[in-house]
Amino acid sequence: MSETKQEEKTYFYPNKWGRGILTSAEEIMGDKGVQALLNMAKLEKYIDNYPPDNMTRAFSFEDVSRLQAAFWDMYGKRGARVFATRAGEATFKSGLTQFKSVAAAAEVAMKVGSMDAKVKIGMEFFSKFFNSVSDQVVSIGEDEKHWFWYIERCPMCWGRKTDEPVCYLAVGVLQGALAWVSQGKKWRVSPTECIANGAKRGVIAIEKAPVE
Repeated sequence: MSETKQEEKTYFYPNKWGRGILTSAEEIMGDKGVQALLNMAKLEKYIDNYPPDNMTRAFSFEDVSRLQAAFWDMYGKRGARVFATRAGEATFKSGLTQFKSVAAAAEVAMKVGSMDAKVKIGMEFFSKFFNSVSDQVVSIGEDEKHWFWYIERCPMCWGRKTDEPVCYLAVGVLQGALAWVSQGKKWRVSPTECIANGAKRGVIAIEKAPVE
């Protein structure tokens, strides 16, 4: 997807997810840190004025991307990964709280024998959920050793140009989802391709064997 095409239309995350990114940052950085972050991202409109706690699609992909880039500029690659991953986990947890009926339906769907089958069903379920409540477009795939989370339209690197994958917010969401599906097991989740560094779509690989 070219930058020209990206600029033709504005896409959105739900307000709740944008708020979750900021509240997660506040837990680590404090009020002053978040203010500095928002100033760096040129998003002063959110200082003491976080998005409302609802699922209205009004937090733009551009704003998501600016926040991720500001994390990167302020704390470097390693720090940005930590912040983004933590925000993603918080986003998933808040989604469970907000959509208890969705979570209950997912639990019923995942009452199958093997862990492999549970994770696959869970990923299918959550990809449909993402596509229904946000303008992000995701799909899933797999090979013998990995599941793949494909991001066809990505808010995290919207309009950015980088030399490596930067979509760690999605990594955090997936880590939260996988821990929930597997009752606390940990998984290796790695972004391998990213639109920001020239790929046609984002790709996040998840090793099928949980970490021992």
